[in-house]
Amino acid sequence: MTFLSEQQTPLFIYVLDLFGTGAFAFSGALRVVDRRPDFVGMLILAIATAIGGGIFRDTVLNRDPVALTNIGYPLVILFSTFVTFFFPASVLRRATLFKYFDAVGLGAFTAFTSQTAWNMQLNPFALITIAGCSGCAGGVIRDVTVQKPTIILDNDLYVTPVILGSLGFMIVSSLGGNHIAAAIIAFLLTTGLRIVSIIWNVRLPRVLWVNTENTSQKE
Repeated sequence: MTFLSEQQTPLFIYVLDLFGTGAFAFSGALRVVDRRPDFVGMLILAIATAIGGGIFRDTVLNRDPVALTNIGYPLVILFSTFVTFFFPASVLRRATLFKYFDAVGLGAFTAFTSQTAWNMQLNPFALITIAGCSGCAGGVIRDVTVQKPTIILDNDLYVTPVILGSLGFMIVSSLGGNHIAAAIIAFLLTTGLRIVSIIWNVRLPRVLWVNTENTSQKE
């Protein structure tokens, strides 16, 4: 196992990706605190949340999963789980703060995924699809595992910032910008939009209300 080199990916994106992985691990561990799990159970959920999206991305792109070849990722996951397990009250008091950590992680993840997919010369639709699906995969695995509502069905602005961030990456790259500039744009767009949605509770329009009782009667 090694740490990513700066030649493989911009160092600041790698650092932010580690930061985001830790935030995702915290969210996974926090999600199950009320069940009072043992350390192993909490660690498994933290791992699934933190690297689920990355494993999905790398599997679809037929490349070695970064989280399985880079020692930095398991270290930050272990640290996040350790802190949550032994200091749950302190972590819970800062649960809102971790939403912002998660936003930063989501931005870094979008930049990392967009850059990887772009280097493989995927078409725009494939790039956006992979970025969007992998961005929420870890959270979906977490919520399904603990049988709680998933964030993508809770009308929270989560996947949309990823889509817009990856679009920003493609636009900058198509206009001749280097990958670092494109990654910065993807990161800022995704993180900024996610933070705006957290602060001002911005949401997408819901589907129009349907009377399911009348519908079932007609059937």
